[in-house]
Amino acid sequence: MDTKVLKRLLWWCTLVLRVASSIVPHRQRREWLREWRGEVWHWANFLVESERLNPRTEHELLRHCWGSFRDALWHRFNRVAVLDFMHWYPLTPSFCLVMILAALLALLAAGPISLSSWTFVPPPYVDSSHVLTVSPNVRSQWLEPELLRDCALQWTRSNQLIAQATTYAWRPSLVRGPEGKESVLSARVTPGTLELLGGNPILGRTLESTDSSHCESCVVLSNSLWRSQFHGDRRVIGQPLYLNGRRLEIVGVLPAQFRFPGFDIALYTPFGTGFHPRLPNFEWSGALLRVPAGIAVAQNQVQSYINQAGGLPSDIKVDVLSLTDLEYQALESCAVLILLAVLLLLFLNWRSVAGLHALGASPRLPGVWRWWLFFITKSTLLLIAVLMASLELVRMVVATLGVNVKEYAGGTAMWLFLVGLTVALTWSIRDQRSRCRTCLKRLQMQIALGNSVGVFCEPSGLDLVCDGGHGVLHVPVMHLSCLDSERWTDLDESWREIAGAQVGASVF
Repeated sequence: MDTKVLKRLLWWCTLVLRVASSIVPHRQRREWLREWRGEVWHWANFLVESERLNPRTEHELLRHCWGSFRDALWHRFNRVAVLDFMHWYPLTPSFCLVMILAALLALLAAGPISLSSWTFVPPPYVDSSHVLTVSPNVRSQWLEPELLRDCALQWTRSNQLIAQATTYAWRPSLVRGPEGKESVLSARVTPGTLELLGGNPILGRTLESTDSSHCESCVVLSNSLWRSQFHGDRRVIGQPLYLNGRRLEIVGVLPAQFRFPGFDIALYTPFGTGFHPRLPNFEWSGALLRVPAGIAVAQNQVQSYINQAGGLPSDIKVDVLSLTDLEYQALESCAVLILLAVLLLLFLNWRSVAGLHALGASPRLPGVWRWWLFFITKSTLLLIAVLMASLELVRMVVATLGVNVKEYAGGTAMWLFLVGLTVALTWSIRDQRSRCRTCLKRLQMQIALGNSVGVFCEPSGLDLVCDGGHGVLHVPVMHLSCLDSERWTDLDESWREIAGAQVGASVF
């Protein structure tokens, strides 16, 4: 019985070893397999002769054989080289950049409809190359929405460059639904406005031409308002919703990818033919024009026509922009805010930045450009990661807590971004100052010099030595001391042999 069990055990062990031996380099494979088979054979026979062969000892032997894969890997890849790589690679600048890029990819993969992707991915407008937006100039007087609507209808009749014109009027509003009150932006639109922007509803329908006279209480919801108030209930069609105290009936829901150009509109109602109170400087109007000739040809001509003979009052001047121009304006505004925030933080941390410049790479070193390029690249990637993380965190909080905090989402995201940017920029500067000025690796070799200045004002504190022998960073006990300050000292070529560095091993 023991002989059959022994043969079966040796057969399985040999099978595992043969599979593992395929990893070992060919010239070492025979010797490696002979050593492992001899060890397993002696172990198995010892168990039989000592009458200790049982299921538990068989499992131990097989587990030991599975460990041959680890040994085979060490033969394939030099163990000393692998351990050395695992030690020095986390200190290199490339590892720092790879980790930041990995964090960015994780944020991008956080969700298919995340706030960051919604911000940076253009909306899927239909035929955006033939759509223009018309809005009063910032220095112009208030334009009544009904007047702009009548003028837009006249433009389509008198100007061949304008094939279709729709009008909208947006204003801050208060919505009350199943989840309570919510401050949003609402818009009155004429028929065809949503269709012109590609707003094909996922539930119900959009606003039709008959709604202006027969269904002034109809409303189309944005996807975000549908989810916040009705939790994505597909039976929402026909349910009531209150807008500024007025009862409305839901007739449609727009897709998540739909975005009104320039505004975060939560719901849309018909423009209406009945009486609407005038709301100067509170309800703002605009128009969308479809031009068959294309934007490049028609934009300037249409703007000249509207401002000169468009039927508008003489004190009203309008801006005619394409959808792409609006997207660029939004990105430019964000870029300006981010730039101002970065400049403010650099001004508040001018001591650290000045110290970074004073302790940077020497002008005589050929790697001076790598020093500053690495710092700028690292800081820029951190800035993008902090911005995306702030947007994602606010999105998750809004989705979790509900509608009562959505109106504070923009300000909260900005404050989170400023706090995160402060932490990231401070870390980036400290990380840069703790690196070798030649190979950009983090300094790990430490030499303690004492805790106080002493009688003869000898240097004290800590010396951080580059393991490549490129230089020494002296960190004093008291950073504000005039007798002993932080400084970088370059070492000559002889120190590289002492440190055992591999010349040219730095990576960036």
